[in-house]
Amino acid sequence: MAVTLLAGAAVADLTPPVGGSLAGYAARRSPSAAVHDPLLATAVAVSDGAATSVVICADLIALDPDTVRNVAADLHERTGIPAEAVAVAVTHTHAGPAVTRGGIGGVADPAYVAHARARMADAGAAALAALTPAVMRRGHGTLHGVAHNRRGAALTDPAVPVVRLERENGEPIATVFSHACHPVTLGPDNLSVTADWPGYARRHVESAIGGVALFLQGCCGQLNTGHAAVDSLRPGAGSLPGRTFEAARGNGTLVGQAVLDAGTRAVTGPVSAAAAPVALPVGDPLTPAELRTLAGEPGGIWAGWARDRLRDPGPAAVEVQVAVHRWAGVPLVFLPGEPFVEFALELRAALGDPGLLVAGYTGGVPGYLPYPESHYGAGGYEIEEAHRAYGLRAAFTPEAGRLVMAAARELLGEAG
Repeated sequence: MAVTLLAGAAVADLTPPVGGSLAGYAARRSPSAAVHDPLLATAVAVSDGAATSVVICADLIALDPDTVRNVAADLHERTGIPAEAVAVAVTHTHAGPAVTRGGIGGVADPAYVAHARARMADAGAAALAALTPAVMRRGHGTLHGVAHNRRGAALTDPAVPVVRLERENGEPIATVFSHACHPVTLGPDNLSVTADWPGYARRHVESAIGGVALFLQGCCGQLNTGHAAVDSLRPGAGSLPGRTFEAARGNGTLVGQAVLDAGTRAVTGPVSAAAAPVALPVGDPLTPAELRTLAGEPGGIWAGWARDRLRDPGPAAVEVQVAVHRWAGVPLVFLPGEPFVEFALELRAALGDPGLLVAGYTGGVPGYLPYPESHYGAGGYEIEEAHRAYGLRAAFTPEAGRLVMAAARELLGEAG
């Protein structure tokens, strides 16, 4: 018996008021001064009549795991969809409001966080209400040059996975696409709210073919637009060549065009959604003496973090969610945190699927997920300092990446 596919899409505005704290850079201390382009929550729902999947992605830097769980619970209460069938992601723009406990360079406004949570649920509910008979096509493009490996290696992820959902008459409903690169074209000197290059990419796709474009950030833990991590830790880095809105438009246009150029083919099959909780172990904290030294540094970037950790070292583990949804039989993999690029490359190789969409920044983003564990020996920002921006007492241990990979592989087997 043929499977009837249904799809719907919706968008909600998340743009914060001017004057709030911006997240993304420890060196940035000033509030937002303008809105350059809107921040959105984009949702796509897919159903086969028996099972339903909803994917929501917001133009935010991160979400605490409990905020993600609350969005899914809100949507369940409003529509009845199982919470485990809701994947909540962020694009990871570094020019949006602070929304996490760690702040990631800013101080979250609880009222705005509540507003954003409600708007994400609104988008999900509207996408479900818009379900209509659909045809799905999938494929992938290839793009080199936007993403660079900031840890000194050549390894990047050139894939641009694409899923197109159309009405039976060919009218576009949604284009879901992914690419792995930090949205950090604009640096710490920028005080304008912006979705950075993913916003430009979505608009490029929508202006060309219509419908709603939903971008899912790839496994870009060590991939960005071409500068060193230290360039974002000091004032003045935002004025470096290439960290402009013109450059953001250029990066987004390149990604968007790769989406448009991607060949796709029609696919049919069932819909499913499976999720598993994973407790990410956190490393040992610094000693009180080491924390007091950091806390006493005049104007030190991490002085506030050290004072907070003296009062409360923080948890020994953080629970997040790994998920695999299948649309018309095609898997979409959702990983938490800021996963390193090797996650996506290894999963694609394991499945023999070069177009497999592997999104990070989903199910909670409490910090970086280096993988494989050889990265720990090399040190660097992601291992030695980034956890401070998230309010963690230390980086996740090497076991964390192994646990996430094992959960993803198990879910892919179960979903298959």
